Amino acid sequence: MTAPVLQASDIFDPSLQVMPAFETNAEACFRHPEMGQVQMKNTLFPHLQVMDMRWQTEKDFVLFDPTPVDAISVNFVLDGELDSRFKGLSHELPMRSQTHNLIHTPEAGHQNRIQGGQNLSMLLIGLDKNFFMSSIGHNDPWSEAILNNLEQGRPFSGVKGTQAITPQMRHLIEDIQNCRAVGPMRSLLIQSRVLELVALQIDQFRTPYAASETMSANEAEKLYHLKAYLETNFLAEHSLHLLSRHCGLNEFKVKKGFKQLFGTTVFNYLRKLRMDYAGQLLRHHSLSIDEVSDRLGYEHSQHFSIAFKKYTGFSPSHYQHRRAS
Repeated sequence: MTAPVLQASDIFDPSLQVMPAFETNAEACFRHPEMGQVQMKNTLFPHLQVMDMRWQTEKDFVLFDPTPVDAISVNFVLDGELDSRFKGLSHELPMRSQTHNLIHTPEAGHQNRIQGGQNLSMLLIGLDKNFFMSSIGHNDPWSEAILNNLEQGRPFSGVKGTQAITPQMRHLIEDIQNCRAVGPMRSLLIQSRVLELVALQIDQFRTPYAASETMSANEAEKLYHLKAYLETNFLAEHSLHLLSRHCGLNEFKVKKGFKQLFGTTVFNYLRKLRMDYAGQLLRHHSLSIDEVSDRLGYEHSQHFSIAFKKYTGFSPSHYQHRRAS
């Protein structure tokens, strides 16, 4: 049975009056006969738009968008999956849970194939094209390629396919979704978190371009996937031998290539991920130092405190008092 094709412009029944277009802050919660239960929260700022979208789908369907959009679209899929095809891009983007992408496809005619019987959760960000161009600079190959595409009016994606959402990204997304501030403070906090989130995304996209010409494209791709693996499994125990087997490169190439490509060693990068995560726990959660130490796998909290101070310059307790002041 062929899945029904729904027009994105027809999702909202005008008679429902659930979410007027371009309203600065708007929320909608309704049930669509084909899409299922839909919850949407839309926030507009001068140069960006943020939409927190959650669906409980019941049936398979295709969502077709006939509206041209000359903005930069940033998509974070937190739960569920969909397969997207954008007008002007030769490759399909299979969006899976905990992945993201960045695209610019001003032509109309985008399609998203969505399966029924799933909880789909996404954070969608729209960036003004000129604001984006003025923000990314042109001091690296990735930015130069993106700016050239924008100046020539060519559709593009940040990378071919998608990349994994990192722990740092997840914390920023949670801050955006759960922000309880009001008034100007809310506006400033959300915008700052969104821009930091996009900055982390762009930094992830730029990484493959940093590879030396002496490194093969195949080796660089394997190391990039290893980095993504570490970003989602940084709390696990790792050895160079096991990481080498995981990415299909010998230990020498993992050690040398990772440092060459990312500017740090494998285990220094793991340390950074763990300490950044510890900082997020100390900053945003009511956890004791012992609890944070335990989450990071330390047998003794004193060892964690020493490692944390060496990385940040502050003891965990001083760090808590510092951010609270």
